[in-house]
Amino acid sequence: MQKRFFSSRACKTTLLGWVLGPIFSLCGVTAAAETSPVGPVPLTPPALPTEPLRYSDEWVKKELTELHLRYPKLTKLVPIGKSHEGRPLWALAIGRNLKRHDGRPAILVNAAHHGVETFSIDLALDVADVLLLRAGDDQRQGLRIDPGLDKKVQRWLKELVIWCVPVVNPDGVWASLHGFVRTGRKNGRDNNGNGKPDRGDGVDLNRNYPFRWGFLGDKGSSPQPDSAYFRGPAAGSEPETQAIMRLAESEHFAASLSFHTGNVTVLAPYTIDNVQSPTPNEAWTVAEELVAGLPRHPQGKDIIVRRNIYPVDGTDQDYLRGQFGTLALLVEGARRDPTQAEARRNVVLAMRPIWTRLLDRYLDGPSVYGVVRDGKGRPVVADVSIVEQTMAEQEHWQTRCRDGHYDRFLPGPGEYTVRVTAPGVAPKDQRIKVGKERLRIDFTVEAAASSGQCPKEPPG
Repeated sequence: MQKRFFSSRACKTTLLGWVLGPIFSLCGVTAAAETSPVGPVPLTPPALPTEPLRYSDEWVKKELTELHLRYPKLTKLVPIGKSHEGRPLWALAIGRNLKRHDGRPAILVNAAHHGVETFSIDLALDVADVLLLRAGDDQRQGLRIDPGLDKKVQRWLKELVIWCVPVVNPDGVWASLHGFVRTGRKNGRDNNGNGKPDRGDGVDLNRNYPFRWGFLGDKGSSPQPDSAYFRGPAAGSEPETQAIMRLAESEHFAASLSFHTGNVTVLAPYTIDNVQSPTPNEAWTVAEELVAGLPRHPQGKDIIVRRNIYPVDGTDQDYLRGQFGTLALLVEGARRDPTQAEARRNVVLAMRPIWTRLLDRYLDGPSVYGVVRDGKGRPVVADVSIVEQTMAEQEHWQTRCRDGHYDRFLPGPGEYTVRVTAPGVAPKDQRIKVGKERLRIDFTVEAAASSGQCPKEPPG
């Protein structure tokens, strides 16, 4: 709601004089100034309060800070890096009783890899809004209290840690908001080194990740710096990409959602043509479960699952999938970015079931998780695989370094063999029978512990 700045009669009279005075002067009439006991009031316009531009650095920080200050026991506001042009990358970690070395499974939500897709920020922030604003009896942005969802939220906060990175590419968002010469799709890299932004500057961050970087040559990304799809001078070269990679190395996310706009679909990895996904592909199975029965999108399309929309390589979801086994999905949430508040809200509500179903699927659907330790109880970095799943791309899905934790979604109920392979010891198999629920299986192996070898964690 727009604030009423001129409510008193004195202010109305002053403003009238300020506006009409010059007109009256032209007609030979002098407008009298409003007077006070101490003399005339200057005919100057009052200062109007300023709010940060929506989606700007200041706006995003304000949104995240307000949530953190309101719920300091449920959140940590973490700077995970800086952009090429020095803008901060913020992450909001959400969960009950958060610890520095939290042992719970972690879920990643990110948005705005491409700065022109500003509405994707709303889709990511909706996760934080629902999780936190349903944690109590508070309401914000018209969120309705749903007792059924509230009960689920309490469980999510207890059993998971959700990381929300609403803007991966703040340089691109800035360029997009200000109509800058450099395309907002890319980041702020100075490609030609001339010290000023040019039309051809920047790297497409979602072509810069190391998994099969440049695999398709000129088809999936471009080696040309002036291309909108420039993949960068090297795999993982960009500070924004590196920030997400560091966070992923620390947390080994069980699942992730990367929000984009430009279409209405869910992309399941691997999205790269001629790269073979694990068989059976539980990521595809889960993705189809997430969109099943959803109503038609407000912008007039059914939400479907696809491998890709056009040839791509070097994406974050393929990197997370290939490196860690993360069930990583890319969600194209809108064909075009809505500009009106009501339209934005309608699209946010239409896409909300995708991420709420994902959290439910992890906690209540067929999956296996646990920890791998040595004989002294120390965490072990080990490969954990499902024997019945064929891996064609030399993937090594390892346990989380700090605590030996692993997560594996399963395509459905059935009997499976979990295999643990650690350095210097023979593989260890465990036969399991899984119904429609999550099953915990811990392993003890005689292997060297991982202490002292873990990657540096983001600051707390």
